Amino acid sequence: MATRNDGGIMYTFQWKIENISHCCGLKVQDEIESPVFDTDALEDAKWSLVLRPLGADYKNYVGFFLRRQDSDGPTEIEINYKLAFLGKDGSVLKEKFSSHIFPFEYALGYQKFESRERIFFTEREEFLPEDALTVQVTLWKKDESIAKLKHLYARTVFKVNRISFVWRIENYSTVKPLLRNKHKDNLIDFDLVLNDDLGKVEIDMISFDDSIKYVSFNTSIIDSEGKKKNIRVSKYFAGDLKKGILSCMFIPKLLMGNKRLYLPNDVLSLYFESVYSTETKSNELFDCRIISPKLTKELVENSSNSAVLIDDLKSMYMDGILSDMELRTSKQTFPAHKNILSARSPVFRRMFSNDMKESSSGYVDITDLESDTVHRMLLYIYTDILEDLQIESACKLYTAADKYEIMSLKGECSSFLKDNLCPTKTCDVLILADQHQDDNLKSAVQDYILEHNEVFNLLEWEHFMETNLKLAAEVMYRKVKSGKIYPASG
Repeated sequence: MATRNDGGIMYTFQWKIENISHCCGLKVQDEIESPVFDTDALEDAKWSLVLRPLGADYKNYVGFFLRRQDSDGPTEIEINYKLAFLGKDGSVLKEKFSSHIFPFEYALGYQKFESRERIFFTEREEFLPEDALTVQVTLWKKDESIAKLKHLYARTVFKVNRISFVWRIENYSTVKPLLRNKHKDNLIDFDLVLNDDLGKVEIDMISFDDSIKYVSFNTSIIDSEGKKKNIRVSKYFAGDLKKGILSCMFIPKLLMGNKRLYLPNDVLSLYFESVYSTETKSNELFDCRIISPKLTKELVENSSNSAVLIDDLKSMYMDGILSDMELRTSKQTFPAHKNILSARSPVFRRMFSNDMKESSSGYVDITDLESDTVHRMLLYIYTDILEDLQIESACKLYTAADKYEIMSLKGECSSFLKDNLCPTKTCDVLILADQHQDDNLKSAVQDYILEHNEVFNLLEWEHFMETNLKLAAEVMYRKVKSGKIYPASG
């Protein structure tokens, strides 16, 4: 067990909930709970994360809690912990810190962690990329110095059935009401009905399986340019489906006045997407390696002199003091200094030393990198520090480092990726290594896959085989050659 003198372990547990909009049948106060994870260096305590998507006393908010499970260890344990919602690249969108004593079977957190409006509506693309919410807890023993960092990952997938089709209504100007378009599969049977003087589409629910708890219908009109207009989303729970006739969409008469755009050749094209979910969900937990914390902002240790220098250089970058160059992405402009960029990157040095347009124009356009990646690259150039890296952001930063030949940064990113590999991310890192002809990183990823047979059972691997057949074949060849094609006995 770790002692105060030896330094303890800081645990970071990241949990991704896929298809969260379809966590079917939930009511106020209902919970989604993560797989249980172990923290053996924290008195052998076991924990889980708890989400209340519809809140409890505050129904307009999402509740977020850390729960201690009944397990071995002391009756009470005092820890520091941070709860966070993450963006697609691993950036922190919302974070709260607390310190508390946890007895067995005790949960603490926030009933009003973040508003439902912000998560599910106004900032949905940031919080729910591809309808997945990623949350995280970082926890460590109170008053204990940190020597190592351990990452754990889990995923919960709400199973959904998604069917989309286009209903082309020919001779729309002369068609009669009550025209039907039938749809049926193994679990649901319904008709789309054109009603009310052709201005309304309704759903006539014929039958549905008892396992279906929630259905959404996404509808729109497709114009002559292939664009979707008058988009509407209708959501129904099992109780609603029993009513039979459900409202689906309205066809505005003003919209139909523009026949060239919406009725080319007197054909109305309606797009429908039906998404329904059952109570089925799957949970996966991945245990990744313990790593040294040199890449973690809170744990970077510098001498007092170097710390002062780093702070001064960081201020030059952040405040744009005496800047003479700008790096411009599609969304943001970053002030910088030619001398510092040239000292750290041979590419920038050549750019500013020769008669290239960037040298005279005072700016460099970087449209192929995201603003967050450029910021991380510049922060490293000025301070040699990497902050809050995740697999996704490390992959993007690796690409930037390779482009601008910042070899120390490329090496740091490569080391981070090797140390933080987990089954769901291996395919992405393997593709990255192959694209940049990094045989060392590629070999490390292949070794990891061969040591973790669970990779081959994931949907990510199935998709990888379909889109990267040669790379998948290389892994399988090594698997056969190593004799690991069959599971170990006993």
